[in-house]
Amino acid sequence: MKTLVKFCGMMRTEDILVAGEAGVDYLGFVLVPGSRRFLQRNALPELLAAVPCNVKKVFVVADMELSEIAQLIAEFHPDAIQLHGNETADFARAIQAAEVWKAVHLQDERELEKFTAFPAEFLVADAGQGGSGQCCDWQLAAKLAKHRKIFLAGGIHPENTAAALATTHAVGLDIASGIEDAPGKKNRRKMQQLMTAIQQYEQVTQ
Repeated sequence: MKTLVKFCGMMRTEDILVAGEAGVDYLGFVLVPGSRRFLQRNALPELLAAVPCNVKKVFVVADMELSEIAQLIAEFHPDAIQLHGNETADFARAIQAAEVWKAVHLQDERELEKFTAFPAEFLVADAGQGGSGQCCDWQLAAKLAKHRKIFLAGGIHPENTAAALATTHAVGLDIASGIEDAPGKKNRRKMQQLMTAIQQYEQVTQ
């Protein structure tokens, strides 16, 4: 099965073009104030215009008002909204015209019970803070992946890609710091190396 790939924290058109050439499925744009990859709304039009038509756009938000999310969807037409705050299941159900993804910070097995039934297309298993570069608990992520389709995030880079996929059986990888020279500044070589690592893993496991 093909591994889905999302490069997150896109802030430069040149990185978007390289990511598209590398074959990613999703690109993430962070709209969370205080994030090291935070984008002002006025930066979105130029960046989104560079996204290839076969790559889906994901807006990352945290505890944003539902009305503001609706405005973003109406204006920019993202394919998915990725929730990174304390959003409830009812809040997620209220989002219209875009897929909903939910980041889950796996601390212990109680978190598995909490999120197994959450209404989202994908759950994103992450460390305590998105974009931190810290790995989440892969064993807990593997248990969650038995019940839900998950993206694995946090500390993924070309050298540990195969181990991450083999351990967790995630359907996708959500990567930011592992392909960067600095927050928001992607590295062409690292992006290509990561995609190569995924392809090599798939060849071995098919």
